Amino acid sequence: MNQPVRLRLSQAVINCSVSGTGPPVLLLHGWPQTRHAWRHVAPLLEQEFTVVVPDLPGFGASSRHLREYDKVSVAQVMHELMQLLGFETFHVVGHDVGGQVAYPLAAKFPDAVRSVTLVEAGIPGLGGSEHAANPLLGGSWHFGFNMVPDLPELLITGRERAYLEFMFRRDSIGLFVTDAIDDDALAHYARALAAPGALRAVMGYYRSLPIDLSDNKRLSRDTPLTMPVNVIGARYGVGLTWLESVAQAAAVDVSTYLVERSGHYVPEEQPAELAAVLVTILSAKGGDNV
Repeated sequence: MNQPVRLRLSQAVINCSVSGTGPPVLLLHGWPQTRHAWRHVAPLLEQEFTVVVPDLPGFGASSRHLREYDKVSVAQVMHELMQLLGFETFHVVGHDVGGQVAYPLAAKFPDAVRSVTLVEAGIPGLGGSEHAANPLLGGSWHFGFNMVPDLPELLITGRERAYLEFMFRRDSIGLFVTDAIDDDALAHYARALAAPGALRAVMGYYRSLPIDLSDNKRLSRDTPLTMPVNVIGARYGVGLTWLESVAQAAAVDVSTYLVERSGHYVPEEQPAELAAVLVTILSAKGGDNV
């Protein structure tokens, strides 16, 4: 990836790199990462696509000025970013929480988004996704913990690396390729999380989930996605069964792909396979004609 630059938008300052040539593709990272998560994938796409890789608002070197981190608000910032860069239409690929942003981005701006690819990403409010926040129903404990006002900031401050290491290396929905996020990457994410205001900002993505549930239910009812939607799951991550049902609740044209030897963090665990799948599906969906 090229060295990033900071771009001032109406609601935020976004740290972002642009590289490559061809149809534009917006890559949105997951939680609790930064644009660094795409460091292996982006160079593999640059021969076919113009690759735009931002830190989401509140993450990394992007600003923390948003009052709300509901995904419609974040999607509006991402749309403004692409328009500022001169890309009237583009593909969007979102991993984890990046997929939660990609969905309303496509629903709110269907004339701009050519295709949506959700990598290990559910959509809050759709396909029984409420269960993901309830550990009694097989969901992850961290949803509730991260949503509690002030408590994560109190307990994690000064222990950012330990918290991240637990998240990445837990048995369920963690890394399958255990060295994919090595000590250098872990240190990068820990520094980002320890920056002033970062913890409160990134926890905002969880604290906004009640807004997201309502927004997404309304969007799925009023604005079903008609552009191609691709769902990529991982054998040792969330997988496909639930993710496919989530996408089918929001879109009319859904294709699915399973990455066999990966946990939840596909862009870092299997970057070459993911890049190859992206080149194939984006080109097949009209990517060469944008």
